[in-house]
Amino acid sequence: MNHPSTFELAPVERKDIPRLAHIHVIACLPDNAFKLYFATPREFEQRVTEMLEGQVGDSAWQHIKAVDKKTGVLAAWASWNTPTDADIRERDKKAAGKLVDSRNDKVKGGFDFPPGLPTYVQQDTDQWLQRWTCGKRHMLCKALFTDPSFQRQGIGNTLVQYGNQLADSQGLPIFLQGSPYGYPIYAKHGFETVQHLDVDLKEWAPGADSGDKGFGNYRFRYMVRLPRTVLGTS
Repeated sequence: MNHPSTFELAPVERKDIPRLAHIHVIACLPDNAFKLYFATPREFEQRVTEMLEGQVGDSAWQHIKAVDKKTGVLAAWASWNTPTDADIRERDKKAAGKLVDSRNDKVKGGFDFPPGLPTYVQQDTDQWLQRWTCGKRHMLCKALFTDPSFQRQGIGNTLVQYGNQLADSQGLPIFLQGSPYGYPIYAKHGFETVQHLDVDLKEWAPGADSGDKGFGNYRFRYMVRLPRTVLGTS
């Protein structure tokens, strides 16, 4: 089994976007909620590609990849967004109803969520973030995905630790939405669940009322990690 020391972390380049999008999709395939987000994996991958094209290279975003030193294969990646003061002010004004918001007024690099379950979940997530971060500088952990063939080798832990150190260096709290698959690794590294959203996937999955398609209650966890400087352990 490989050890994280056999992998190196490096900034993502735009040429990596297709591989990042592919990892994102194949890592999500076992997740029943994501099965309801898009009609096909191909559509899912295209949406992720478009999202990354708007993010990579933007100074408010940091994307880090984990590469196998021996083979050069990109095995995992993660991203963090640190909204600028101007971004925070604009978002807060919209939340207060001072600016007209529309579905087409998408933040650069934002995910184009289709209607239905994805939009419902994102609206709840946005409301939570607004309550917790109004007028405050903060960091968002937006993604962490590992190619299934490289999972359980410690790469995810290494990426979470990288993000935590990045936030600590700036004295910023990190916020994220954790899935049932992803939240344990964040809890292991100091994130606390402060709110959750329970969704009965049967209500969103066509033909799943009989309960025989694996759809049931799904919990989205809203998690926070305070910077170590605030906790007094720097």
